[in-house]
Amino acid sequence: MRRTNVKYAAAVIACTSALLAGCGGAPEGVPGMPSGVPGAPQPGQPQPGQPQPGGEQQPPPGGEQPGGMGGGQQGGGEQGGDQAKAQLQGQLDQLNQSSPITFDPDSSELTDQGKETVTKAAEMLKSAPQEMKFQVAGFTASGTSSSQDSKELSQARAQAVVDQLTQSGIPAERLQATGEGDAGGDPAASRKVEIKVQ
Repeated sequence: MRRTNVKYAAAVIACTSALLAGCGGAPEGVPGMPSGVPGAPQPGQPQPGQPQPGGEQQPPPGGEQPGGMGGGQQGGGEQGGDQAKAQLQGQLDQLNQSSPITFDPDSSELTDQGKETVTKAAEMLKSAPQEMKFQVAGFTASGTSSSQDSKELSQARAQAVVDQLTQSGIPAERLQATGEGDAGGDPAASRKVEIKVQ
């Protein structure tokens, strides 16, 4: 009877030991045993873009920082003013070609055509920006026979145009009269005044 009980007890112990060895599993942290899905975040590990303890934010992968592209480009400088000058000068040149500001020979008196052209030019200058100034250049024909030399006569013609422009409402401080002397070429076309945008 005692032998039977001893054998029974030994069998129970052996079975219990076998169950513990086969069902207990490997303890946590043993090499070779996965502790989670590869690439999955682990508990307690900070995630990219999430605030860190203390208020700091971890940058996303690749070192990119949140934010825009920076300041925009500034606009173009003095291009608008240059374009306005070129446009006005083109209009004045076209007017001068179709109806020049002319004078009688050896005279600083404007012809009727010259007076009409100066009036039209004054309307163009009125529409120009207030800071824009103008050169009024006078010319003479070659071989001018007068008590005045060519330089003085061309200056007087330029001043005659300035005077009419001021009478038409253009401030005198925006106008500069210059005598250029002999223009050469056809005498009839050389007795003239030209208006240039400065």
